[in-house]
Amino acid sequence: MKALMVSFLLVASGFAQEQKLAPMDIDPTFLSSIRKELACDCKCGMTVQDCLGGMICGESRTYSNEVIDLLKAGNTREQVLQAMVTKYGERILSAPTKEGFNLTAWTFPFLALLLGGVIVWRVVAKWKTQSPAPLLAQPETAGNKADPYDKRFEEEFKQFSR
Repeated sequence: MKALMVSFLLVASGFAQEQKLAPMDIDPTFLSSIRKELACDCKCGMTVQDCLGGMICGESRTYSNEVIDLLKAGNTREQVLQAMVTKYGERILSAPTKEGFNLTAWTFPFLALLLGGVIVWRVVAKWKTQSPAPLLAQPETAGNKADPYDKRFEEEFKQFSR
C-alpha cells in the first residue's frame, strides 16, 4: 500500500511540474499594453482592452484571444502588432503609425493650432493700431484748446438756418 501511495505521489508531482512548464505565462500588464494598442472593430470607438472591460463584445474577445495565441507562440510585441496589421489592416491600430502619410495625422493639429494662434495675434495687433478714439471723451474746459472748426461750423450753421 505504501508503495502504491509513493508511486501515486511521484506521478502526481510529475504532472504538476509538467503543467507548470508547458504553458507560457503572460504578464497581464504586458498583455494589457498590447490590447491598448489595438482598436476594437465593434464601432464602440474604444481599444480592445477598454472594450473587454466595459462591454460585452465578441470582436474584442476574438482579438484578445489572437493576441494571447501569438504571445504563447513566442512572438514579440512588434511581431504581434505586425501580425494583427497583416491580418486586419492598419485600421486595427488604435493610433496611426508615425511614418508616411500618417505623419500628417500627428503633425497637422499642432501646425493648425500654431497657424491659428499667429492669425489671431496679427488680427488683434491690427485692431489695436486702428482703434478709434476713446468712447468717453473729456469735456472741454477753459484749459483745453477749442476745436478750430467749431467757429466755422457755427458761422455756416447760422447762414443756412436763416
